[in-house]
Amino acid sequence: MTEQKSKIKKWAIIVVRFLLGAGLLFNGINMFAMFMPLPNPQQGELATRFLTILGEAGYFYPILGTVKILTALALFTNRYMALMLVVMFPITLNGILFHFRMDPSTQFAALFVGLLQVYLMYESRDRYFDIFRP
Repeated sequence: MTEQKSKIKKWAIIVVRFLLGAGLLFNGINMFAMFMPLPNPQQGELATRFLTILGEAGYFYPILGTVKILTALALFTNRYMALMLVVMFPITLNGILFHFRMDPSTQFAALFVGLLQVYLMYESRDRYFDIFRP
């Protein structure tokens, strides 16, 4: 790889890390402060019920918020990033499936977040090889 491509790739990774980290930090803090209401009038009844039930459980949003904030901090500091991306992957996948199934108006934003995460996981792929060794 040429030096120019290497620099572009390095900056692309940094930009993606900070974009994804900012979104996760904002969303994670929202899980605690609820400054942006979760059920949206554009969502269908199923989505509203689903989000309301998760909120009424009492534990789901604080745990989800904590994981999102920790992942954002890992992305900002570039420490434990590969681990937190693996921890965050099922949450992101569930978010994508939720938006495609229950809130199609925001499916492209959810897919964008998923693509950012997959890109960072791909760029960190050398850190995952030991997981698959017997």
